[in-house]
Amino acid sequence: MYKSIPERLAALRNLMKENAIETCIIPTSDSHQGEYVASHFKFRKYLSGFTGSAGTLVVGKDKAGLWTDSRYYLQAEQELLGSGIDLYKTTLPETPGIPEWIADMNYRSAGIDGDVFAARDALKMIHVFNKKGIRLIDDFKPYAEVWPDRPALPGEPFYVFPVKYAGKSVKEKITELRIQLGRLGAGYLPVSGLDDIAWLFNLRGNDVDFNPVGLAFALISPDSMILYADKNKIDDSTLSYLKQNNIQLREYTSLYADLDRLPENSGVFTDTARINYSIYKHIPSHCARVEGTAPTTALKSVKNPVEIAGFRTAMQKEGVALVRFWRWFEAALDQGLEIYETDLVQKMSELRLEQENCKGDSFNSIISYNEHGAIVHYSPSESTKARILPEGYLLVDTGGQYLEGTTDITRTFSLYRGATPIEFKQDYARILKGNIALTECVFPTHTRGSQLDIMARQFLWKDLLQYGHGTCHGVGHFLNVHEGPQSIRMEENPEKIKAGMVMSNEPGIYRAGKYGLRVENMMLVTEKEESEFGEFLGFETLSLCPLELKAIDKNYYTRHEIDWINAYHRFVYSRLSTLLNEEEKAWLTVKTQEI
Repeated sequence: MYKSIPERLAALRNLMKENAIETCIIPTSDSHQGEYVASHFKFRKYLSGFTGSAGTLVVGKDKAGLWTDSRYYLQAEQELLGSGIDLYKTTLPETPGIPEWIADMNYRSAGIDGDVFAARDALKMIHVFNKKGIRLIDDFKPYAEVWPDRPALPGEPFYVFPVKYAGKSVKEKITELRIQLGRLGAGYLPVSGLDDIAWLFNLRGNDVDFNPVGLAFALISPDSMILYADKNKIDDSTLSYLKQNNIQLREYTSLYADLDRLPENSGVFTDTARINYSIYKHIPSHCARVEGTAPTTALKSVKNPVEIAGFRTAMQKEGVALVRFWRWFEAALDQGLEIYETDLVQKMSELRLEQENCKGDSFNSIISYNEHGAIVHYSPSESTKARILPEGYLLVDTGGQYLEGTTDITRTFSLYRGATPIEFKQDYARILKGNIALTECVFPTHTRGSQLDIMARQFLWKDLLQYGHGTCHGVGHFLNVHEGPQSIRMEENPEKIKAGMVMSNEPGIYRAGKYGLRVENMMLVTEKEESEFGEFLGFETLSLCPLELKAIDKNYYTRHEIDWINAYHRFVYSRLSTLLNEEEKAWLTVKTQEI
């Protein structure tokens, strides 16, 4: 076993030299391009020591670099110290792209494992490499030699997700899917996104942290559905369910060979962002590729009435857990208990699991005190945990997985017993006003997320302030907390916002060395009345948790915004109070009082 990061990099470089490879590119992703990956696929973390959920490691014969985005700049700087790996900040204009960096370093060959590289990324890289005269080796798999104690593939069983929660049967979903494929001129669809497969087949699993999915591929044809999974993970009950729904079961890695045998002149839909490069390469040249966003992803993003009702139920349960967490936390501070960030992460999970049909957290709670809040995706650990004192600020970004739906919410608390400092109140106003403005936005159908992003950022921009992450992401239904294809962010995304989508709303501001501040609610995209100018959409807030009244100064808000805050608090109280005991209701009454 190679103990240190430099030893691990040296072992990889030795293997690269044996294979005439001058640089190796290691992404964060697995074979399914998921956000959370099983330990079996965490080669980038093993090699670099960087624990963030996004980043690409490039190891050259004499230099190494890690590319990651603004969420992880502070974290990466800390975790890469002494590793011999340089940090490259992807959102800065002076930062070179990975292919360009490789060319600038005069490396003439690059190795990747095509199984874990998104086809889109590999194709972009190949385009640059071809112009630069760099040879790509796409089947470089150094794991056995470099990672001797590599964890095995997870073996958790699949289970059936009942229609009473899913809202539609497999038959209904596959019918809709085939109609979409027909319109697009494709008969075949290879599916590798674990959430797409789980949604389509009404199956769930426990193979990765936080997302209730299992490792599998699928292939949809005009007359068959094939699930590729470890057969040891399919019990008799699930196997019977597959047979009832005419879903064939084959071994996990058999997809590649089946793609090789596709009939001539077949139309194959390829979502190059969601399939790995090996899948892309195995589609025969005699097939016509139809490229775009996978219809499974698009269909899944629009929730049916049962799923929407489920989200509202999940929000109530999550709201109760949050009330109990906040109330417990305040009492603990008042009593002078020694509390650390990690204690709060554990307590939030415990209180959430007390709720019926809760299956755990939807992500690792981001609970950060004071300056830690400026690290956007900070994850407290035993080595970094801060003690919470009755002063300063606490950011709590948390979420749960319920059979009825997935939740994601952020609140930022002022812990001062006296007056909250003016700077924080001003920042809170900038963020909350943006949150309200986006929530109340009405817009025509066919609007893209980038056209709405300014609604949330406007109060920051006028004071020359900014945040580096997106404003909204999609949220799955008892699936991934971050779900596409929709988003609201500065960067262009061609996907249109559609009625029935569920999204976050999370503007923020991060002052290094001081605090991070974010207010996040989940929203449902709803239809507005049609006018002579066409159809319009809007948002309905779903999340149920009080805002921080200690941070709200009425002088910074319009009368309309104050009315919105009061109306939201009445909504929170009406939805949660019937589920609380008398002491909890009294506490909530204070937290939702009119301002």
